[in-house]
Amino acid sequence: MVGNTTVDPLAWASAVIKPEIDEVRNTRTGHVFDVRRLIRAFRYERAILLRQKLKALVKRDEARLVCATCSVPVYVACSTTKQFFFRHRHEDGSCPAITRAQLSEADIRAMKYRGAQESEAHKRVKALLLRSLSIDPRFSDVAPEKTWKASEGLAGLRRPDVSARTDTHRLAFEVQLSTTFMDVVLSRKEFYRTEGAALVWVLPYFHPSYRRMTDDDILFGNNSNVFVVDERTAAASEAAGTFIMTCWYRKPVIQGDEIIDEWVERMVRWDEVMVDVDRQANIVFDYAQEAARLREELKAARLERIAAAKDAARQAQEERENELREQVLRFLLNVSSNDGDLPRYKTWLVLNDSLRFIGYGFDGDNPDLQTATRIVHLIESARAGKPVGFRYKSLAELGHHLIHQHPELLLAFGYMLRKFGTRDALYSDDRTGKLRVKLEAIRSDLSRDPKYRMAADEERFCAFLSGGASRKSRPENDNPDNSSRAAA
Repeated sequence: MVGNTTVDPLAWASAVIKPEIDEVRNTRTGHVFDVRRLIRAFRYERAILLRQKLKALVKRDEARLVCATCSVPVYVACSTTKQFFFRHRHEDGSCPAITRAQLSEADIRAMKYRGAQESEAHKRVKALLLRSLSIDPRFSDVAPEKTWKASEGLAGLRRPDVSARTDTHRLAFEVQLSTTFMDVVLSRKEFYRTEGAALVWVLPYFHPSYRRMTDDDILFGNNSNVFVVDERTAAASEAAGTFIMTCWYRKPVIQGDEIIDEWVERMVRWDEVMVDVDRQANIVFDYAQEAARLREELKAARLERIAAAKDAARQAQEERENELREQVLRFLLNVSSNDGDLPRYKTWLVLNDSLRFIGYGFDGDNPDLQTATRIVHLIESARAGKPVGFRYKSLAELGHHLIHQHPELLLAFGYMLRKFGTRDALYSDDRTGKLRVKLEAIRSDLSRDPKYRMAADEERFCAFLSGGASRKSRPENDNPDNSSRAAA
């Protein structure tokens, strides 16, 4: 166990410090990727799955990534310290990047496994597996080392450690004691998939804190489930009369604002195992599905917090604006003979600066206090249905005044009368009908003549203080004639 490197599945993958291949190119898009940056973009578990996927594509001559220097297909390899790098599918000396040893994988495999396949440890686990399966009447054709020939005339054969059948599946059990090349894992999975059988990897022991590379390949390739058969499970199988294994699996849980893993170890009956021949996955717990659900839950909670924060910020902004609106209205309506012009104007400058900060103040260094006061008086007159701050007895008289002295305020006045529900007071005060005649005469000009337009900053000021009442309603019909009708 000395020297083993075990990485948290959710930790970010790490690359070797000086990779031989430093850039790879996507064959579909042509994009070139820096290898170290690309590898570090994956969580460790995803890097393992990427490693398996790219190797499988290379084996089928469907490579997605190639060396940016020589265009030879590449796949992800892993060092003994579980740092990732890219390796050529083959090397002929034409590329300066050297990623392969002189010995082939077949040579290394022959040296490594010579005499080891049938070690005493391997025989012991196989015997335990046979005992456990044979006690369960749901399994038939239980046999060790039975040769499987590829069907439909395809080349190849396999001899699983133990094979068996159930009413629904043909099963091949492989006992895994030593490290195995990725080629072996992928080739076996593909063979049994083609045969319509399920490959079940069995380990003699497992612990999440000590995982070999082969353990990770089996674990992550099996949706983070791994099975153990030992003396304890064999005894449990014989006691229960049914096939029992120990299953280790990752269980994602939410901690704060992130997902972390809990490792679960429990004995399981075979009928708890979900078999997926197409994916060559045999699982007790669907880690991928649960992790996806929790990610959506976190996303929903995050969006809910963002929405709540936005609502709180909007509400706070509205409260600040309402407070400023009331402050400005009180100031401009509270005209007293005791007010000195200079102190009052200084107060107005401060208020206008606050309005400008949120986009509603007058432009320029010397905002006109008289204009601001007139606009506020107009707003309150429309709201009250009678003149406020003007020396007129009726809205009709005020209307005559606006037509002749302040035509730029006429449209805003009309909109506010309509919004505040005081429009009828305008015509009830027009006993002679002269105001109506004047309004009819200028109706066609209200929407076209510039003299009936307020300055942009004054219009914004009026709209803010009136709560938008001084502007044309939306989604009211956008016909320009509505502007003149509103003023009438």
